[in-house]
Amino acid sequence: MVVWSDVTRWNPAVLQNAVDNINTAYNKLVACSDDLRDVNTPEGWHGEAASAAAAEVNGIIDGLEEYAADLAALRRKVGDVGDAITGVQNGVKEAEAIAAHNHFAIAGDGAIVDNGAPDVPEEQREVVAEERNRIAEELKDRVEEVLRQATNVDEDLCAVLDLIQAGQVIDATTNDNEHTSLAAAGNSGEAIAISSIMPPPAVDADPSMNAAWWAALSDKERQQLIARHPDWVGNRDGIKAADRSKANLALVEQERRSFTAELDKLRRDVGDAGEIVRVEERLKALDAIAGMMHNPDGSLNSHRQLMSVDMTGDHPKAAIANGDVDTAQHVAVFTPGMNSTVDGNMHGYVDDMDGVQRSAERMLATQGGGTVATVTWIGYEPSSFDDKGSLAGLITGENADTGGAKLARFDQGINASRPTDPHFTALGHSQGSIVTGVSLTHGGTGVDDAVVFGSPGVADHFGIDNTARDLKVPTGHTYNITAAGDPVAQWVPETWRYGTAPYAMDGMTQLSAGAATGSDGSPLAASTGHSEYTRALPDGTDTTSKHNIAAIVAGMPQLAVPAR
Repeated sequence: MVVWSDVTRWNPAVLQNAVDNINTAYNKLVACSDDLRDVNTPEGWHGEAASAAAAEVNGIIDGLEEYAADLAALRRKVGDVGDAITGVQNGVKEAEAIAAHNHFAIAGDGAIVDNGAPDVPEEQREVVAEERNRIAEELKDRVEEVLRQATNVDEDLCAVLDLIQAGQVIDATTNDNEHTSLAAAGNSGEAIAISSIMPPPAVDADPSMNAAWWAALSDKERQQLIARHPDWVGNRDGIKAADRSKANLALVEQERRSFTAELDKLRRDVGDAGEIVRVEERLKALDAIAGMMHNPDGSLNSHRQLMSVDMTGDHPKAAIANGDVDTAQHVAVFTPGMNSTVDGNMHGYVDDMDGVQRSAERMLATQGGGTVATVTWIGYEPSSFDDKGSLAGLITGENADTGGAKLARFDQGINASRPTDPHFTALGHSQGSIVTGVSLTHGGTGVDDAVVFGSPGVADHFGIDNTARDLKVPTGHTYNITAAGDPVAQWVPETWRYGTAPYAMDGMTQLSAGAATGSDGSPLAASTGHSEYTRALPDGTDTTSKHNIAAIVAGMPQLAVPAR
């Protein structure tokens, strides 16, 4: 049984160095093939001695064939296991880094030891306790996954060694020795020793378990999975954003081929009109995603990451990042509201979030610098006026619950995929603020700040008397922006359909959307109506609401303009 103290001492170099020696021996042996073909009973020699000599030669040939197969199997397995151990080592290092960073330790038997948090202000203790519980569970998942993969690696190697020891890699006695090839025997042995990559955890596994699985794979194994099974990788919360993006780009092309073939068949067979519209919508969405991920000249936009692609459900869904989510010091996830579609207005949202990212980085540059990534997440089924017919029907409780749970997992996955958590901001507009609010009530999302704007409320059921504390974000770190002339943010909250009005919620800091002057003396324009919160003016002037959002994303709330 493999235990934690074992895997912390595993050294891939021992096996990796052995591969060269095994390969040298194998090449020397295979070079004997031509000589073996020439070893025949001399012509005209008959009788008992000749038969005995022929049997001896055949036995030597059979033995060398089996030896070649043994060496080839050992060479392949030792090489694969050496590579796999680098993945296990990485899983160990990430788990121990997370533990040390958060004042935990991992005992030799894999138990998680809580060494206690530093001094925490009274008003933050509940949130910090929840966060420490989340970290402890994540560490348990990581230990479990590392040991699962280590056990698989150990058993994989032992299985081949047992075959070699038992002389059962191949049976060469049935071969035609007149046409013997030691290389062919070696190929047979190698085929037996090909390693299988540990499959992912269950589809509904926690993001921390997914992160642990991915961390404990070697770089070679990860690239193989991205190439062979992009559907295992691209939409799995907890996997690094760069790897998800590679997988999802491949998945877009796979889905495009599949839907194109399906559409051609439907048209040939005069299929159901509704089904044709459904497939056409998905092809339009895939084209839109490809467009957002590429530059006008067709080259891949290295500034963006495709973090999810989902063609199931009523409408296509996707998440696109500006910047590097894996390394940015500040990460924001933006959830837009009703009437949002992948093939319609997502491009504008992604561009707006690009502007927020750049504004935040400019602010950080005044304080020594910092990196920012922003994600536009349409991972739920937004309502539309066509669906509901009125402002009062923005979203049902069922949709908010489902969308909020998915968003919570997505947020958790970003933190789980990184050895150290970024400063994390949740942004929600309109209906997206409801989904954002529901996601935050799940707790353990790792969100440090939350900003809602154009919000009808942050609850999914009628008449909830909620406070900012219910969102499980550190006290004083939830913000609301309401623009003049925004009916969704000004009038809908009065129905209490989505909980307490954000502009009156206890503990919610109110930020301005009106004309103002920035801390550097630059003018800031007013946002009006429901759809201008994240936009700049055509001449490049920032709106106050965009400035405020960027300030929170940058972790610089002192630059934000408070509401009057």
